[in-house]
Amino acid sequence: MQNSFPYIDILIFGVIAIFLIFRLKNILGTKTGFEETNVNEKNQDKRFTNVVPLKSNKDDVVDLELNKILDIDPNFNVDDFLSGSKNFFEMVLESFVSGNLANIKNFTKASVLKSFKSAIDERNKEQETLIIDLKSIKENKITKATITKTSIKLNVVFETLQIRALTDKDDQIIDGNTENEIVVKDEWVFERKINDNNPNWTLVETKSN
Repeated sequence: MQNSFPYIDILIFGVIAIFLIFRLKNILGTKTGFEETNVNEKNQDKRFTNVVPLKSNKDDVVDLELNKILDIDPNFNVDDFLSGSKNFFEMVLESFVSGNLANIKNFTKASVLKSFKSAIDERNKEQETLIIDLKSIKENKITKATITKTSIKLNVVFETLQIRALTDKDDQIIDGNTENEIVVKDEWVFERKINDNNPNWTLVETKSN
């Protein structure tokens, strides 16, 4: 009889082990509600990734302002303006490189013209030569329109591909590269007086981005 006790003990432990396994299985297999919540959170995150940021409505705001310009001047045309600004951009680059600002004088604010002239004078003083080869204009876009009681201002971004270099008096390159094209992004501001009979726009500010 004494020798049978170990077998009884083993049998009891086996029954207990089986009971615990089934108990754990039942507990772990039960849904607690977190599974559905997690799925909802994932779906919610996915929905939010498709929401368009508010700042992307900037183009709509610009369009509204441009429509207001039409109320002031029914002859205003965005495509014609952008085409003219593009041609003027090329004209300014050519004038700045050559050092002759006569062609852009009547279309440029005095303070901007003075800045151009100062840069040209400094270049001439150092006997340096500026090289700008405009390869293409990738973007020519109105990014802001401002209307006041007396004037209309349009901010225009020019994104261009250029080859730029600066050489010294010995024709040695001291800045830039004559082989590689670079992306140049400029923002120019054009202004026109509302009650002025002159239909031309004036360049009043330039900045690089």
